[in-house]
Amino acid sequence: MKSFRLPRVRPLFAGAAASVLGALFLLFSAGPVLETQRELFFDSLTQWVQAPQSDQIVVIDVDRKSLQQTTAKSWGRGETAELLSRLSAAGAKAVAVDFIFSTACDPAEKSNAALTQAISAVPSILGFLIADGGPEHPAPVPPVAVRRPVAIPDLWFIDGAEASCPFLQKASRSAAAAFLVGDEDARIRRVQAFSILGNDAYPTLGLEAARLAEGGRTPILGGQPAWLKLEARLIELDEDGSMRFAASSTATIAARTVSAGDVLSGAVADSRFKGKTVFIGSSLPNLGGLRSTASMPLEPSVQIHADVANAVLTGFIPRRDAQLPLYEAALGLVGGLLVALIATRLRPVTSALLGLLAISATIAAAAAIYAASALLVDAVGISLALVFVLAVTSVLQFARVRRAESAARSKFSQYLPQSVVARYIDNPDDDRVAGEERPVTALFTDIEGFSTLSQKLSPRDLVTLLDTYYAEVNGLVARYGGMVDKVVGDAVHAFFNAPEDLKDHVNKAIDCAEAIRALTEEMRRRPGFVDHQFGRTRIGIETGIAVLGEVGAGGKLDYTAHGDAINLAARLQEANKFLGTAICIGPEAAVQSGRKLRSLGMHEIRGFGEMELFTSEA
Repeated sequence: MKSFRLPRVRPLFAGAAASVLGALFLLFSAGPVLETQRELFFDSLTQWVQAPQSDQIVVIDVDRKSLQQTTAKSWGRGETAELLSRLSAAGAKAVAVDFIFSTACDPAEKSNAALTQAISAVPSILGFLIADGGPEHPAPVPPVAVRRPVAIPDLWFIDGAEASCPFLQKASRSAAAAFLVGDEDARIRRVQAFSILGNDAYPTLGLEAARLAEGGRTPILGGQPAWLKLEARLIELDEDGSMRFAASSTATIAARTVSAGDVLSGAVADSRFKGKTVFIGSSLPNLGGLRSTASMPLEPSVQIHADVANAVLTGFIPRRDAQLPLYEAALGLVGGLLVALIATRLRPVTSALLGLLAISATIAAAAAIYAASALLVDAVGISLALVFVLAVTSVLQFARVRRAESAARSKFSQYLPQSVVARYIDNPDDDRVAGEERPVTALFTDIEGFSTLSQKLSPRDLVTLLDTYYAEVNGLVARYGGMVDKVVGDAVHAFFNAPEDLKDHVNKAIDCAEAIRALTEEMRRRPGFVDHQFGRTRIGIETGIAVLGEVGAGGKLDYTAHGDAINLAARLQEANKFLGTAICIGPEAAVQSGRKLRSLGMHEIRGFGEMELFTSEA
């Protein structure tokens, strides 16, 4: 009886089948499966290719400098009134205010009267925030015409709002939504074009500012999915009614931003504001909202609103066309067939390099298309489809070559060196950088009462506080030349004199500790922190010889240090509990610093014995 053998699949046919599967994946499943990776790529794309900038937008930042120039060292309604009056005299076309004046609503109060008059003197837009069951509808309601049929997204409907005092609203030109809702990763990439409260529709603050900048005509809303026509410009919205924007770079933000203090002091010429749309807000955490964007981890909300207005005024609005998935699937199919053909004709290393070249070309094409049309092409999904085809074809091609040439070519491994690959996989330490010994000053921090705090707060509130805390503390470490090794729970582990040489690293660490103490004590008095009785920060410092080196594999490496000085710094941070200090410095660091430090006496440190401890506190 003749034996039956299953036919062997040819690599080219398998590659073609993989190309079809990849195209179907791009068409039907890539959106939900790769949403996070795709959005991160789009973030990078909007930063690689800078969006055009309108010269009609100016941002006034109530920064720390502005506060220092006021008599009371704080910003109030009187200062805002004076700022608006100067903008009115300068001939500003419209002013969008990213502050909510919802309390102290006595119209006869002097600062309120001044602010009312100032708002009425220049076309002003007052923002409002979302609030469950808010007592009133913001006013005045901006005009909008509806062309049916129109699909109103469910996300537009809100239950209530927190708006400014009624007499301030009455003096303004219009009300607009100033709240920002981030994606699942809390990053702001888009805004809801409108918010509907009852029968009233309010545009987002940036959109309303752009409308006034364009002449103040009534926009038209229509379409399924919804679109918005403003003047001669048609703005296509996402299916959920949101509008994407490109977050401006730090250089662009700096170029369009002036300090409120400079405006009030007359350091900024009136011509800077004549005929311009001006946004007023703050980059200070206690005055403005700081949100994560593609541009920076903590961007002032007023800059985000300005970016939205810029997108409308320039017409450069990042978007995903409804037909894009079909075109992406077709591109994935054609590209996959070419990759399969190449993989069956060339050696594995060459085909892999050409595959990488095809992926690079896909990313470059996506960047070029975005620069020309603001369309966001899913290069991530297409690249993964090409990688899938390349992997399937290459594996089958490898198997076919092994079957055909294993007997004739004893040195086939030089084409695909499996033994080398196996050695790297089985012995990953072979490629690691050997450790080095060097003097290192370690700085460890901890938040007092953090366990209790974490039990009282919701995870969202706790993360909000810690985001601000880590951003500013880690910034200080970098400013003094240190390196944050890791953040563990509520603790920051930092090294000085690693990995690069740092002159006088002991004193740099002590200076950094004093700066952290001053910063965190000031932080504890901020709104949000003081409400939750945020604990003080304890710091331990010691210096000594440590062994440092890189550990990890692939693209993820970790730089670690081991040594008695590292462990002692952690113990000294804990010693602050019974010493009643915020900064505890070890004996070796005290000697090497050369400073006159205050002795805390001899104390027993677990695992290290008795030693004299010091602090830099008075």
